[in-house]
Amino acid sequence: MGHKKKLALCGALLSALSASGTLADNHASPVWGGTELYACMMNEGKGMGDLMNVVDEWNTWSDKRDIDNYYAWVLNPIYAWDADFERTAFWFGHAPSLADMGEVAHVWLTQGAELNNKFNETWTCNAHLEFASMIVYGGGGEASSGYASFRDCSFREGMLFTDLMEATARYNAHLDANEVQSVTVYHLPGHGNPQDKTYDMKISQWVSDMAVYGANADKYVNGEGWKAYGETVGEVVSCDSPRMYSATLVRSGD
Repeated sequence: MGHKKKLALCGALLSALSASGTLADNHASPVWGGTELYACMMNEGKGMGDLMNVVDEWNTWSDKRDIDNYYAWVLNPIYAWDADFERTAFWFGHAPSLADMGEVAHVWLTQGAELNNKFNETWTCNAHLEFASMIVYGGGGEASSGYASFRDCSFREGMLFTDLMEATARYNAHLDANEVQSVTVYHLPGHGNPQDKTYDMKISQWVSDMAVYGANADKYVNGEGWKAYGETVGEVVSCDSPRMYSATLVRSGD
């Protein structure tokens, strides 16, 4: 990976996902960026070191093509069900706008075949999902890698996205008051999502390290964060059990 590793995970998310405005101040208009997610398994005899070698080549390739509007992380499971912890990996890529993501995809599809073959020699990806993503809460500290939790969520009967945004603003006030350090992102599904999917959206939460995660969890469980959530966001959407992944920044967007 090695590409500007000293950037903050949360800081990178903030700059990437909120380039044109966020919900953080309750005044800015929501702005959606483009996200892609590859679900992959390491090929037999291959590991993260092999992947990092290809990523280094990909960064050099991207630099030569002036790809400065794309962020990427490699995700590996920490807490997950029915996962191969040695071989499972995800590629999480984001561009500040859907137009930016389209430009990056065009360059990759028209010029990246040779390099894509090298990725395919390292891992096999059986899913490629597209999302429109928006940061709705931001914060956190500096880290060369971090942790991300993902949940699949569905709207409760009669609830709309406008209800969710209003509830999110109220829940964010609770997070601010309790100095919760995290980044929360809403992801609306696009191309590639399962035809029989049971979710309306995914919600991801990002922290800089496990100590921050533990502090946030303590505030949620023992500080009545669960109550504040249940009276706000929880009234609008129902979510499944979260999965946590280590998130290693592999491209910083510039």
